[in-house]
Amino acid sequence: MRKTIVVILFLLSFHSFCGDTTKILFVGNSYTYVNDLPMLFKELSASGGKNVFTDMSAPGGYTLEGHYSLPETIDKINSGGWKYVVLQEQSQYPVIEYYRTGSMYPFAAKLDSIIRVNGSETMFYMTWGRKNGGQQCIGSYCSPVFADYFHMQDSLRTAYGNLSALLKAELVPVGLAWKRALLQQPGIELWDTDGSHPSLKGSYLAACMFYTAVFGESPEGLNYFGGLDSTDALNLQQIAGSFLTGIGISNNNIPSNVSLEQNYPNPFNPSTTIRFKLGRAGKIVIKLFDAAGREIRVLVNSYYMAGSHMLRIDAINLPSGVYFCSLTSGSNSISTKMVLLK
Repeated sequence: MRKTIVVILFLLSFHSFCGDTTKILFVGNSYTYVNDLPMLFKELSASGGKNVFTDMSAPGGYTLEGHYSLPETIDKINSGGWKYVVLQEQSQYPVIEYYRTGSMYPFAAKLDSIIRVNGSETMFYMTWGRKNGGQQCIGSYCSPVFADYFHMQDSLRTAYGNLSALLKAELVPVGLAWKRALLQQPGIELWDTDGSHPSLKGSYLAACMFYTAVFGESPEGLNYFGGLDSTDALNLQQIAGSFLTGIGISNNNIPSNVSLEQNYPNPFNPSTTIRFKLGRAGKIVIKLFDAAGREIRVLVNSYYMAGSHMLRIDAINLPSGVYFCSLTSGSNSISTKMVLLK
């Protein structure tokens, strides 16, 4: 009887532990394993009272296409139970059109399908540009010549932003956090000596961004510094936390609450794009209704960070007619009228 009680208590304790644990799988390459980003995120989360389990599949130089054919990665995804599976593409693929359209986008979609079948959510890890910019070439295919880091970062932002919108998956804009840090402190060393991989500061800032995105909370004031000086760590925490409110975002026209733009094109057939802006990070719901007010589809039910976003809507299986797209964020609800003509 005593053994039975002990077993029951153990099982209850184990179930409670699993239920309160956020499981995240990181799929990437050296940009993920250098400085052990999953560990930094886990320890930072623990200092905030969060129970996190992390794992990674991150062989050096790997692409999403390579991961799709890597049994280790697929087995880890299929093991299930992950809240998020984080996808990080090889650092140059997003800025070279041949690899972006021929490899990154299609294989991100294939991995996303596997992730969703297993009941998990895809989260994209936007990386950063090279310290000195420059032209990026793989084989005979090259990117434009980037004047500097900021120029290359703009290209990465577009590539990851379009992919996130296409697959309706969350994007963690680590590269944009680097940009904000560099604008605030031009001399900050976020890169290692090769001008490509992250320094410990760069990886710690990435961990802070994942904390912000996963939990919807600022990491400001947490007492895990990851081996950094406390002043440096607290500053990087503040930068990540600023993405919750849009503080420090320039030239982005961040609204005080939420805005929804008219879709384009309109009328459309069979797809269209909407753009929306959030003044604060938070959970949003976007739904599609027909002219009679009947709910047709839930397009988004997820956490988004403050800033500008876009979403592609496919209506290939819907008949011609008038539709309404509704966005709800907290107590704010906005809708726009769309016309589908086939």
